[in-house]
Amino acid sequence: MQDAGEARTTDQPWSDDQTRQHLQALVEGVAVLAGFEQAAISLRRDDEFEVVACAGEGLAETIMGRRLPAHMVEGELANADEWGAWLFVPHERAMEELIEHSFIPEVSEVEGPDAWHPLDALTSPVRDEDGVIRGLLSVDEPRDGRRPGPDQLELLQKYAGVARTLVSLALEREELAERVRITTQAREIVRQALGEPSLSQVIEACRSTLVHCFDALGMWLTAFDDEGGYSTVWYAEGSGGVDPLFSEVDDVVIRLAHRYWADQYVAPFSPRGAQQPGLPAEDAERLLAFLDGLGIGSVLFVPLGAGPECMGFLCLTRAPGEREWSQVECDAALDIGRDLGRAVANARQLERERAIADRLRLMDGYRLELVNTLGHELRTPLFSMTANLEMLDVQSLGEDDQHSVAAANRAASRMQAVIEDLLNVAQVADPLHEFIPERVDVRQTLLDVAEECHHAAVAKGQTCDIVVPDEPVVVSGRPEELHRMLANLASNAIKYSHDGGVITAELAQEGDDVRIAFQDSGIGITEADQRQLFREFFRSTNPDALARPGTGLGLAIVDRIVKRHSGNVVLASEFGKGTTVTVTLPSYDDDEFSRAAAPTS
Repeated sequence: MQDAGEARTTDQPWSDDQTRQHLQALVEGVAVLAGFEQAAISLRRDDEFEVVACAGEGLAETIMGRRLPAHMVEGELANADEWGAWLFVPHERAMEELIEHSFIPEVSEVEGPDAWHPLDALTSPVRDEDGVIRGLLSVDEPRDGRRPGPDQLELLQKYAGVARTLVSLALEREELAERVRITTQAREIVRQALGEPSLSQVIEACRSTLVHCFDALGMWLTAFDDEGGYSTVWYAEGSGGVDPLFSEVDDVVIRLAHRYWADQYVAPFSPRGAQQPGLPAEDAERLLAFLDGLGIGSVLFVPLGAGPECMGFLCLTRAPGEREWSQVECDAALDIGRDLGRAVANARQLERERAIADRLRLMDGYRLELVNTLGHELRTPLFSMTANLEMLDVQSLGEDDQHSVAAANRAASRMQAVIEDLLNVAQVADPLHEFIPERVDVRQTLLDVAEECHHAAVAKGQTCDIVVPDEPVVVSGRPEELHRMLANLASNAIKYSHDGGVITAELAQEGDDVRIAFQDSGIGITEADQRQLFREFFRSTNPDALARPGTGLGLAIVDRIVKRHSGNVVLASEFGKGTTVTVTLPSYDDDEFSRAAAPTS
């Protein structure tokens, strides 16, 4: 009876208990009914045969779970005599190499040409559709000490048929169990990897699961970028932290990655599997030498991609002497290559978006700095100009000169308004500008703004209706910013309403929110203009609106202030009939206010 010397734990999942029991019943039936002291069934595990069921006194402790190299078994069976479904190898043809791995029973030899020799072997191989031996049913030590006669052989043929069915069933169930295991872990890998914002985080999220799922020693993943470059992340359990020089073989593996993604092919590469599609012999030697220098016996080379584009490749590694990569693992790895390809594509897209966002933030910082600088630099000469205008004795000037001074004062006022708006935009748009909320009574702020704007409305014959509750309406925020927001909305309503028009400002507490609405019966805004109103420096395309002075910053400031206060602003307008702007802010909350106002450590 053949065995593999030292016992080792199986790397493959066993079939279910019922199949195990059937295999055990089969070998016991062969031993008892066919007249043999020993019987065993071995299943193929990659390049070895493992004993999974046996019958015979003391045999379970001796050979159960042991393995025998497949090439030795196949080599000996090639010299066997065919006895129907069984192959008989007489002792004189026994391979010396195989004898060293075999269990030789102690039998009493009998005389005659049909006497059974201790080195005789009788085996029924179970082959798959491709003719590959997937399992073995072996018997040894006949009770009568002789080779089986016609009656015994007839019974053995029947058992060989049963063995084919049970071995095939066991292998199918094992393969199914392996597929389920890898598929389950693959889903976990994909779940962990998808959505990660960078390549290193993609690897960090899934590397341990990947290595465990494929019973690997380690892995490395190379991702291609948009500019034709690439980056590599390496991971190995127990490594010393020194990254290998992947540049020694990058030219080979990058070329293979593109080809294998197009072919949807996964390459199990090792000294025994060095012949791979598109890999010249000299490149294969380079790869083998590279892997040998890292103490790697084999790799599973997996292309990564999304759609038609190859995104990179993944290499799973095993140590020398470890089992070869199975077809089940190759199939699962190809699926994971597709999923990880999407994860890499997502990470690459996120990195592109981050780079764009960083550039935009940098540009916005430059813009804010420029606006701040211009505003402060313009303030000084403007102050000097207005001071000198105020010092003039206007009454002593002629009528034309008085008109010129008045025009200069109006221009200075407009310039002052532009500068104030510029500085306000820079302040509320600056993410570094400190926001320390206070308890603000919006009702009182709105009344203050109405009083300030009263004269401008009266000058145009407009009616302003202010609708507010009797009690305070409190929000958490910056009082000066909220005042500016309401002043801008009131100013716009007055500016763009016709003479004699009606303007309504309404304040209301609605549950956990505070709503402020300004409604006018003015010139209105076209739908095209409404989409851009909150953009800085935007002026309406309506000639009537352009004829009225403005900087195009008023609503942009309102929008920035509202966002800083965790609110929202909505504008509804009909061209030629009027506009309503509604601002909603969260009402004051003691707990939220305490957290927002608390100093940071």
